[in-house]
Amino acid sequence: MMKLPLGSGLKHPHLPNAETRVAGHVFVVKGRLEAVASDVLIVPTSSNFVPRRTWWPALELNEEPSAAIGTGRARQLPSRSTAHRPAWILNVAHDGRQSVPWLMAGLDEALEEIKANAPRLGDGRVRPLIAMPTLGVGLGGYDGVRGDVIKSLLDHTTRFVEDSEFDIVIVVENAADYAALQSIRRERHQPTARSAAAEKLATRIRGGDVALLLGAGVSVSAGLPNWDQLLKLIKLDTLPMLDDDAFAAMNVLDRAQLLSRSSGRSLGARAAEATGSGASHMPTLAHCLLASLGVDKAVTTNYDTLYEDACKSANGPKSISVLPREEVTNKQSWLLKMHGDVADPDSIILSRSDFVQYDSERRPLASIVQSLMATSHLIVIGASMTDDNVLRLAHEVLAMNASNNQRRLLGTVVTLQPDSLRAALWDGDFEYVAASQSSSMKVAARDLEILLDGVAMHASDRLPYLLDARYGELLDEEEYEVAEYLRRVAKRIRRFGSADRRHRWLPLLETLEAMGERVNP
Repeated sequence: MMKLPLGSGLKHPHLPNAETRVAGHVFVVKGRLEAVASDVLIVPTSSNFVPRRTWWPALELNEEPSAAIGTGRARQLPSRSTAHRPAWILNVAHDGRQSVPWLMAGLDEALEEIKANAPRLGDGRVRPLIAMPTLGVGLGGYDGVRGDVIKSLLDHTTRFVEDSEFDIVIVVENAADYAALQSIRRERHQPTARSAAAEKLATRIRGGDVALLLGAGVSVSAGLPNWDQLLKLIKLDTLPMLDDDAFAAMNVLDRAQLLSRSSGRSLGARAAEATGSGASHMPTLAHCLLASLGVDKAVTTNYDTLYEDACKSANGPKSISVLPREEVTNKQSWLLKMHGDVADPDSIILSRSDFVQYDSERRPLASIVQSLMATSHLIVIGASMTDDNVLRLAHEVLAMNASNNQRRLLGTVVTLQPDSLRAALWDGDFEYVAASQSSSMKVAARDLEILLDGVAMHASDRLPYLLDARYGELLDEEEYEVAEYLRRVAKRIRRFGSADRRHRWLPLLETLEAMGERVNP
């Protein structure tokens, strides 16, 4: 992404006024910094200003970088190409001056440097996105005061987005850090009409009866083509002489059928090429927010790998299986690729004949989707409920319910903008929730991210940090006394001389450990 000259301090005059007035937002996602798309990075370092290898993937480095630009605690890494994200490295090493105010002063300096040397927006987000980890809690020396660091980090980033043109995403690997951040945000949250929908969805997720259905709208902001764009790309080298208007006037399935008959290669292989293997694309903020929800069953009509990449970043490389090509193990999350996968181009469903054959060849996959519709609450995101397969499966479930005199809501469809006609069409079957009232698609896409961020905040686990002494600053006096008492209980159980006695108390000990009590703090 292009940068303005250093020290220019220019704003973004090319943005419409309606878009410059949107309020800033601090997002929180679970995952690794290199797996979250953003416009700018902040990476911690020591006083030698050489980033550790831990951060090299995020910085797209294969070797030690050249000297950083600047003389303060926050310095910009020289970019080797315009494709690389601008990155600032921040000295967080205490050097005998360990204090959270000192750490936050460095963060303020980094943010002001970025503000003065902002990247151009181009066709990207309404507000550029700065991504950063939980600063200083690794080798920076602040591990013992994580609670204080986290609370201060939220304070300083929130103040910054209120007085700048940026959004910020805090990318958290540690489950306890993530729970603590979300807990603070819930305490500070001021309910609005829009946030009520987020809380309602979060309540369903905490109840455990939810599955996700993800459509192309989730991946478009990653630079991947939607169905229309995909067919146009394939047409360019398959039927370049065919009139574009005549081609566009055809039904989308007929367009794909024509391309499959005219191509000397598999249409699935061409679609996989155009979509990309996933290696050249990074999960968007929306993907990362969805992966942070903790929903363990998902279906997608997309071919790309971005959702599972985000899940692996958030929960580990073996945390999710992709159906039907992978086996689901006990307690593992899974993602069903309903229309195929770029990892298996022959599996991609695109043309009319593919859809006609779908029921006879892939009925077991359709049965899984119908089972979710019949037994779970389906949260539909990025899909317009026009896919022929999805519609047929939904109507079959509704017919089954009607024959048994049942009427239940199959799910919630989250749209970018209000869709009153489809909401009326599915009234009583699917609840429609519009993420935005804006006529700007860019603003609406960001409003969807804010909605998902609210869902993740309210749905997050409350437990992992409560008994961890490193987060003691986040508890009031009475809570701290309870936490101290329960830590002593856990140590007492471990000191039981008899293995049989310890085993009897194992369920309580496991609960205390799930709340953050550590064997060797």
